[in-house]
Amino acid sequence: MKDISPETFLPAYTSCINGYYNSEVQIYRGYWMLKWFTKEFASEENIEAQIEHLAPEELLNKKLLEISPGCDGLVLQPYWGPGLKRPLAKGAILGFYDTHTKFHVYRAIVEGIAYALKEGLESIEKHGHLKIKKLTISGGGSRSEAICQITSDVFGLPVYKSTTYENGSIGCAMSLFYSLGVYKTLDEAYKNMVSYQKVFYPNKQANKKYQILYKKIYKKIYPSLKNIYKELSDYQHNLVQK
Repeated sequence: MKDISPETFLPAYTSCINGYYNSEVQIYRGYWMLKWFTKEFASEENIEAQIEHLAPEELLNKKLLEISPGCDGLVLQPYWGPGLKRPLAKGAILGFYDTHTKFHVYRAIVEGIAYALKEGLESIEKHGHLKIKKLTISGGGSRSEAICQITSDVFGLPVYKSTTYENGSIGCAMSLFYSLGVYKTLDEAYKNMVSYQKVFYPNKQANKKYQILYKKIYKKIYPSLKNIYKELSDYQHNLVQK
């Protein structure tokens, strides 16, 4: 990929392959928000998970699947911490109704992160004049098949779940073996060192729901609340000064 800087203060980093770059987008805190939710709102599930010898997130991911795509109209903007692109933005949840439960909020976090990542991908495509056809997912969030499927449904793209969660370390190892001459090319290193557990394909009905919520609701939240976020930041700053 050529030098594409999709967001302010997030330059594309030089790749170990000559003439290529790694473009990045930032979702500050990201899937940490699931740990925050578990700590603050899932005390009963924590106890139940201990009894069943499960991680709390495993149990919550089962509950997540009981909620329909789109969380019955609950939409979350995942700005629990200040990002580089929108430093004054705050977290927001829109669409609460008396039928919503804490598990709707849990799923809304996952969907909100996916919306934010989709927004970042669209920026990369726009600046790079290219079209992404598939995704590879790794890291902590990829351990959940529910999250992998939601990601595929939101993006409308196949999602490849890598066998190794820490793909950054695999990339370093590939570069090392290539430089030592173990592999003649990085492509050869990739073919020998990278594998995938499973491929998730988008559900058409779920994707249709997500497209409506993403385009008509999510993308309008920040522009609509930007001035309010500024006033709220000023208020919070004054509290700290006192």
